[in-house]
Amino acid sequence: MSFKGRVVITMKYEFDKNYNVMESYDLWEFDEKQQKYLKELLKKFNFDRYMNIENAFVPKEDEEMETLGIEDLFPNATITVLDEDAHIEPKNIISTTIRTAKPKPVNEGKDFVLDQKVKYSNTVEHIHLSKLFEIDRSINFFPLPDDEELLDLMENIETFGVLSPLLVIKNGENDEYTVVSGRSRLIALNHLWNNTSDERFLYAPCLILHENTDPETIQSIIISANLSYRKISKDTQIRAILLLDKILSKSKLYRTQMNITDKIAKSAGISRSTANTIRGFKNLSPLALDLLYKNHITRGAARLLSMVESHETQDLIINGLGNQINDLDKIKEMLAGPSKGIYDNDLGKIVPETWEKKIDRTMRMTPGTTKITLYVSSGIVEDVLKAIIPLRREAVLRYKAFKENEINKHFRVVLDDNHIEQYLRKGFVTKETIDLVKNGDYKEIIKYSKA
Repeated sequence: MSFKGRVVITMKYEFDKNYNVMESYDLWEFDEKQQKYLKELLKKFNFDRYMNIENAFVPKEDEEMETLGIEDLFPNATITVLDEDAHIEPKNIISTTIRTAKPKPVNEGKDFVLDQKVKYSNTVEHIHLSKLFEIDRSINFFPLPDDEELLDLMENIETFGVLSPLLVIKNGENDEYTVVSGRSRLIALNHLWNNTSDERFLYAPCLILHENTDPETIQSIIISANLSYRKISKDTQIRAILLLDKILSKSKLYRTQMNITDKIAKSAGISRSTANTIRGFKNLSPLALDLLYKNHITRGAARLLSMVESHETQDLIINGLGNQINDLDKIKEMLAGPSKGIYDNDLGKIVPETWEKKIDRTMRMTPGTTKITLYVSSGIVEDVLKAIIPLRREAVLRYKAFKENEINKHFRVVLDDNHIEQYLRKGFVTKETIDLVKNGDYKEIIKYSKA
């Protein structure tokens, strides 16, 4: 078993007894010495059995990775960073958890979420397609199968038949039924019957739910049957998990928030940390939730907004930041609220900051760093890297980055190690140039640039 993906370090900051914040940082945001310490920590807990630790420190573009926590592999393990020599900032770290990506497990679809016996007929009944109807789309909001999925399903049914009966419930006193689970199979059967007129496809094998099955159990069955194995969009996943959270919170079987989180994580095939993050979205205002569903704001931005109890304040931040709502630094600044006192040039004195001035000041903030991506032909890689070294020297002098690896806070070069290894073998680049580009020793950088 192996896992691929990025590694992040999650830190808990405690400001007082009633307020704390969890923050996550990619490991490549730390300097080389800190990374070395964290790699040793990963190896200490045997994560090298599950992942390529070196590759995990290479920057990734995808910010929406599922996570596998140490608590997932080692339920009784706790890691607290006590080694001051690691120099991991900020100083007020309480605890540290290391996580890496986790693939979704296959859910057999037998668990109907509430862990209670769902009552249905003991025998399979074959019901005419004309008497079977899809459930309302507001209840089963999961996407329909795409063309490729539908063709695969039709081919399987044509070859093997319907291996798993549909789960249906009777509509009142008539002979019609609503399909609770098996919508895709129903669509496939209708297509096969219409195309072939083969009576093998005219009747669907069904299990009939007890007529007193309550709406929440029906909704739970739909979520359980779709959430973990279907290829669904992020907004559908969020919608399903929030609805599942609402259902489980009402159930007497789940008395603690931890139990609910564990159940959701298992049902959705995600980690507990991801389940917790999505559950927190229920605190979002209707406006924020709508933007999240429409993919106008990222999960990271939504997570920060969900920390604000007041929906009015959330909407104020959203409207204030406008198209910069996904700038996490600006959101964090807005979360701090207006300052108790700022200097007013017009009045010539210190006055309380208004939200209007807070928004204006926040919008004038600029990112402290940025990422520039260069795509370079193999024949000029050496020349480009040599041209970068003097720029790193300028950064050393400008920012007085005279501590070990401090230059990487201001000018860090990330290379594709796989490509560089091939270029080294072919003689396109030299090891000396590579070492200097990645070097964190300001003396070596300055010495080369003067040569």
